[in-house]
Amino acid sequence: MIVMTGANGRLGRSVAQMIAKRGASGEVTLTTRDPAKIADLTALGFKTVQADFADRESMRAAFEGATVALMISMPGPIEERIPLHRNAFDAAKDARVGRLIYTSRVNPTYESLYPFAEIHAFSEGYLKAIGLTTTIVRNNEYVENVVKIISGAKDPSKLMLPGATGKVPYIAMADIAEILTIFLLEDGHAGKTYELNGPEALSRSDIAKIVTDATGRPTTALPITGEEFGQFMQDQGRPAFVVEMVKGLHAAIDAGEFAKVWPDAAELLRRPTQSPQDYLRKTFASA
Repeated sequence: MIVMTGANGRLGRSVAQMIAKRGASGEVTLTTRDPAKIADLTALGFKTVQADFADRESMRAAFEGATVALMISMPGPIEERIPLHRNAFDAAKDARVGRLIYTSRVNPTYESLYPFAEIHAFSEGYLKAIGLTTTIVRNNEYVENVVKIISGAKDPSKLMLPGATGKVPYIAMADIAEILTIFLLEDGHAGKTYELNGPEALSRSDIAKIVTDATGRPTTALPITGEEFGQFMQDQGRPAFVVEMVKGLHAAIDAGEFAKVWPDAAELLRRPTQSPQDYLRKTFASA
């Protein structure tokens, strides 16, 4: 029996669709706070159950009998996420889940300049402390987030992205979803930690040049501070906890915390991961 949380999120939906393409939807139970919102996935053959991280008993019932489970890290501020993650981990322990896959983040340390790293430092440490067999997946930044930020800018000719001088090996969500599907359906990953990123690290200036070449419209990577980027995100209507998060993300990227390119993703996929340059060129050429 396979269980997956977060089925109605972007990543969860992508994983579910890949599982269905492999003809394995009948083996998987999807959990969500509102099953009505994933009726389209139920139609693909998945079993769905109502479960909420805030309700430990509902999570234990959802995990009951699972040989492997995927817990997708939930959104929200630190003070909310840590206790909710603890609830889910305890529920998985109570239900005797055979192996728990957890979506962590790059450089999950308490010393990180990225505020949300604390969530993942806690989560990885807690999972080890309670003795669950795990597969830890440390995701780097999605290339789709770059597109979302640029597309939402009032002035698309002025590039606003976190990090003024640092680089990030952005990865496509589809590649992460495919890897998570492998972890759910295939053995051999117990007790392992994987670093998932794209094949090359890009700076803001690199991205500005890619967008310029793709659109024919001059796009400039203006020098910005973390405070200025936070204000930009606030102007886009992002909640306060996100604004504070991206200010720290700006600093962490410039400190090199996100820059390292690991081979794990390509090795797991047995092919190169999608090039962020190619992804951005195709996206903005058709915009």
